[in-house]
Amino acid sequence: MASSSTPETVGQLTKPEYRNWLALGHALTTVMCQGLRPFITREMKTFYTRLSARTGGRPCTCVRVRRRKLNEYHDMSTCPWANILQACHNRNKPNWKQSDPTKWMDPNLGPWEIAKLFLPDLGGHADIKSADDMDITGILNLMYWCSQFTIPQPLINEVREIRNNNWVHVPCLELTDADKKVAFDAIENLLQDPNVAHDPDAQQALKEIGNLKSISDLHSMEARVLADFTKVINIDLARLKEESARLKEESTRLKEESARNNEEQNQLKQQQEILTKQLNKLNRRKKLEDSKSWLSLLGDLTGNVSGLRKCDAVVWLMLLSLCHFYVVLDHSSDRDGE
Repeated sequence: MASSSTPETVGQLTKPEYRNWLALGHALTTVMCQGLRPFITREMKTFYTRLSARTGGRPCTCVRVRRRKLNEYHDMSTCPWANILQACHNRNKPNWKQSDPTKWMDPNLGPWEIAKLFLPDLGGHADIKSADDMDITGILNLMYWCSQFTIPQPLINEVREIRNNNWVHVPCLELTDADKKVAFDAIENLLQDPNVAHDPDAQQALKEIGNLKSISDLHSMEARVLADFTKVINIDLARLKEESARLKEESTRLKEESARNNEEQNQLKQQQEILTKQLNKLNRRKKLEDSKSWLSLLGDLTGNVSGLRKCDAVVWLMLLSLCHFYVVLDHSSDRDGE
């Protein structure tokens, strides 16, 4: 990522690559923004009117529940606003955390509070009350992710890539003639799309873009382009810091959760060992009780036999032997028949 401006950039105006970079920055951050803002305003008002009608004019009363599945910010089983807005996002992933639903019913603030759902994390730069508060990054993302805008996504994405790779994330503030042509062609293709072509402001921007391709005196716009570039860099840095803090917090939470899981596993293992020992004791006790029952039964039989006459005892013993032989023969018969 390039650094902010330095005193040396003043002398760079004589360098063609630096002038190309300045021209692209002015085309993106000033000319294109101004040309698309009226179009964005009309589309968002139309979008908001349609949303209000589909929700029946009922406000969203959702309360954030951190452990709620699917959506911690909205109850997807009852909230018509959340369901409709999610369906209007081209990836079904609105940025719920940076939009205040208590403002959705406000006819002036509502459209722009809803627009935040389709923008990347803005951090402290989330105060958007009109299209004038949106930079080129916000405008392109809104058009790309919100289904209200029917401009072909490849046209929008090409300009997004130009903004990222040819203007912001560059090793130095320079752009070759060949890359400049590709960049300006992408901007013109978007402004010439039939969905925008009828808009007078977009057409005025297209005319200025054409003139900017061949202009050589960029001294008057240098300060503004560098100021816009510095603002973009600061926003990106703030976003990266917030993301780093979030990941750190998430990492801490995962470590704590892992520690809790390990502790619960150890407790379960201890309980399992205790249960196994208890079951073994029960099994041993049952075997002992069973053996005692047989001994008791034999004792009873012995007592009964001793009280019988000798001939009667002999009869009983013969009957038991016959029963034993019957069982053995019966089992043998089964095996022979296999």
